[in-house]
Amino acid sequence: MTSNEKVSDKILQLSFRSHHNAYKNGDGSGAEIYNLSTQPTASWYKWSQILYGFLVFHYFLWFIPLFLAFWLPYWLGYPLISGILIGWYTVTYFKTDELGLGRHWELFRSNRLWKLLQHYIEFEIIREVPLDPTRKYIFAHHPHGILILTRIASYGGVFEKLFPGVEVRVLGATPMFNLPGCREVCLWLGGVRADKFVGVNLLRTKNPNLSLYVFPGGSDEIFETEKESKETVIISRKGFIRLALEEGADIVPSFGFGEKDAYHKLTIPKFITNFCLKNFKMPIIIFWGKFLTLLPLQGERGISVVYGQPIRIEKPMAQPSDELVDEIYVKYYDEIRNLFEKYKTKYGYDESEKLIIKEARTKSKSAQNGSAQHVKEN
Repeated sequence: MTSNEKVSDKILQLSFRSHHNAYKNGDGSGAEIYNLSTQPTASWYKWSQILYGFLVFHYFLWFIPLFLAFWLPYWLGYPLISGILIGWYTVTYFKTDELGLGRHWELFRSNRLWKLLQHYIEFEIIREVPLDPTRKYIFAHHPHGILILTRIASYGGVFEKLFPGVEVRVLGATPMFNLPGCREVCLWLGGVRADKFVGVNLLRTKNPNLSLYVFPGGSDEIFETEKESKETVIISRKGFIRLALEEGADIVPSFGFGEKDAYHKLTIPKFITNFCLKNFKMPIIIFWGKFLTLLPLQGERGISVVYGQPIRIEKPMAQPSDELVDEIYVKYYDEIRNLFEKYKTKYGYDESEKLIIKEARTKSKSAQNGSAQHVKEN
């Protein structure tokens, strides 16, 4: 679908599975349903999913291909080529694209290889209403989960199918842009660093279609991810709401179901995790999936992402009042709760499952000064 095609105003459902579907043909919902669950049954396809998943999720190993690219010419007797490659990479590493518009590589983000993981994880994605591509948006998603698997649901052209004409940059944690290899992949997928001035500049860019995607719960929500729990816990913040008000960007609430099923997790004392998060800006967590690796477990209900009704912000305002921030804050988290209650049983949760919304424990210095540093994600 291109931005020039007519966009349906119906509920849109894209499903990579044949079970736990929110809507079905003939159920009276009027939803526009795309069944994408058909996939090869041959063993080579299953092993391709596992191999590609291993490569994608073990992001801390992405520096190895870079090292080999630098070392191999030297080993073959061409040290000059190694020197040129190292020099070229050094320049790109310190270019700080993560503080600007990023280094978005559409061919990489829309590559059909992502379908391997979308089938493996068995995603379903719901868009309740279409969006006007001439407006700015902040897509705000809960819960973060351990590795934000829900990001993969938007690749391979899926996001463009849901929201034609809308282009996004994803705000990510600083450490993701420090590790060679990992840095490049994050940039190619549309990642930028989660600093207020980055978000402001992106929303003020001359590109009228550029919006932001944030995970307000951030690293705190990692520690609230419990596989066997009957409670889904999210962390609430107001920084991204203040940013939306300052820049006149509509807020699109988004909720993910089933991600907590993806990994086993070892319980670590709170004082250790809090110390690491506070001092190193990185969560310390021991978790594992399939084959004791970071390849996600395949849950019975898959993983689902629902995009709800946008909260309209009529115009930018230089200094939104605390009362207005609180008003939009309540609207946003009411909509998050509504999405949870509306879809939880459709996606295999018990009727008794509860959504717990906790306020963030601490505020960053920039948040205390009225900035939108809370938009950080990991």
